[in-house]
Amino acid sequence: MDVKEAVLARRSIRAFNPEPVPREVLEEIMENALWAPSWGNTQPWKLTLIGGETLEKIKEEYVQMFGKGIPANPDFSMPTEFNVIQKARYQGLGKGLFLALGIAREDKEKRNAYYEEMMRCLGAPHLICLHLDREFHPYTLMDVGIILQTIALLAVEQGLGTCILAQAIRYPGVVRKHSDIPDDQMLVMGMAIGRPIMDHPVNIFRSERGKPEEFLNYVDVG
Repeated sequence: MDVKEAVLARRSIRAFNPEPVPREVLEEIMENALWAPSWGNTQPWKLTLIGGETLEKIKEEYVQMFGKGIPANPDFSMPTEFNVIQKARYQGLGKGLFLALGIAREDKEKRNAYYEEMMRCLGAPHLICLHLDREFHPYTLMDVGIILQTIALLAVEQGLGTCILAQAIRYPGVVRKHSDIPDDQMLVMGMAIGRPIMDHPVNIFRSERGKPEEFLNYVDVG
């Protein structure tokens, strides 16, 4: 598989086979991802990979807290507002997902069941938590995006799937309680990783991309 194939094959996987991935496969992905570029080679990231009974405890605690209506309290705030164009894309994703799952807009019970599945990392056997020193510079977030994409592409090469999942760090205190991530580290993003169930309706669905002219501008090029 070449780079182009990996980029085009990558998608957000939202239904995983719960079978654990061999540690050596995960180590190869994670160690190769450390070659991702960063500002001034600062390599600001820390990555904690969680699985097994520990992850199951985190998932169940998340579901219980979500069911009680406990608000999310992430270390790093999630966006709540978008411009008109981005809002339309965001809403389009939600509509497409629920349509693929056969969930009607007014069906609160099934919607909440899907949100609970997100609390369970969409069935993935492993969760990658990316964390940074609390005093990180905002520019560092570019480095975060680069290494997450690098992990996602390396996972595709291994026949695995990923989903960058902010909901996986909505209750950072729970993650810290069940891991060795210290308080002076800010949990920035989670990523579910495992074997995709490719014939699941939610994985057959694929989000749309805008036309190249919406994003690209060439000046004095060829």
